[in-house]
Amino acid sequence: MKKYKVQIIAGAVVLALLAVGLTVVIGKNRKNKRTYVNFDVIGKTIEFGETSEVHYLPSGQGVFRYTRDGAEIIDRKGKSKVTVSYSMNKPYGATCGNAAAIGEFGGKSLVIVDNKGNVTPITTAYPIVMVKVASQGVTAVLMNNGNEDFIELYASDGTSIASMNTLVATSGMPVDISLSNDGTKLVTAYVSFKEEHVQTQLSFYNFGSVGGNYVDGLVAVELYRDEMIADVEFVNNDTIVAFADTGFRIYDMEEIADLKKEVKISDPIHSVACSPAHVGVVTEHKTKDGNYVLRVYDLEGKTVDEKNMTEAYEHFQLEGSDVILFNEKEIYIYRIGGRDKIRVEMRKNLSYVAAVDGVNEFVFVGETYFERIRLVGEKR
Repeated sequence: MKKYKVQIIAGAVVLALLAVGLTVVIGKNRKNKRTYVNFDVIGKTIEFGETSEVHYLPSGQGVFRYTRDGAEIIDRKGKSKVTVSYSMNKPYGATCGNAAAIGEFGGKSLVIVDNKGNVTPITTAYPIVMVKVASQGVTAVLMNNGNEDFIELYASDGTSIASMNTLVATSGMPVDISLSNDGTKLVTAYVSFKEEHVQTQLSFYNFGSVGGNYVDGLVAVELYRDEMIADVEFVNNDTIVAFADTGFRIYDMEEIADLKKEVKISDPIHSVACSPAHVGVVTEHKTKDGNYVLRVYDLEGKTVDEKNMTEAYEHFQLEGSDVILFNEKEIYIYRIGGRDKIRVEMRKNLSYVAAVDGVNEFVFVGETYFERIRLVGEKR
């Protein structure tokens, strides 16, 4: 009888736990399916001083804000965590995790902020064209002196890790570079004209142990004739997406680059976005339901969501399971493969949006303000 009672009690406890768990799951799933009609500001609005030029990038702590006179990392509560002062005519910023780098386009000033907040100023050998940074502060700098292009890889303390150079006459013009999250892999895109044909060369470098078996760490080269590939992105540490005017390619690069999938797109491409798990493309395509089509793909190149739109927003982001579209006066967020989250007109001009932990909180940033918001007013 005692054994039977224990079994009954144990069974009741298990059922109770299952019921609680089921309630949590149902509540969570229901929360994930809500559509909201507005938002509330959490805490105080942070006001910035007026500036003629301001840029925002994602940061692991919140937002990276930079201007001609300096930069700062702002956490999700609006508190400044790291501040940097400099004077740059045309600052060019990059972030990865909590690290950031700012270079002066056309100048030789470079500042690296590592994931611990250490700030390292560097004077480069040649004028800067582009800057990319890895999560611990390793920074790749593309430079040009007129006839040659140079790429220098710096550690977060300013030490040179690797360097390479190419001649414009033989290799063409560099159009983009991308650095892996751990700073050990680099991809470059160069465009040239051969016999009246445009040609793109993708070069893949590995500066780890595997790359030591190759000259200058160059582990793979891909040539594409009659294609302009102007955007290459490490979407995660081992996956590269290369965008062309005819679609995009997905490469695996755990060590050596390998083409995984090619996705052809016939309509004109308006904008693209990436996340660690998805690729998004907005194309011009007139139908009875709109003038644009937004498609989201997984990293196998399979379409996981498709939506017709009447307008193309100025900004397009993929954040976790959300698609974020916005311009100065309106924001539209919806779930990949699911329902709308919110579509609302803005009370103040919007410059940047970042998702915050949780399913319904975001950071809204304008040129002169910073707000953490929560979506409210469930639509039934």
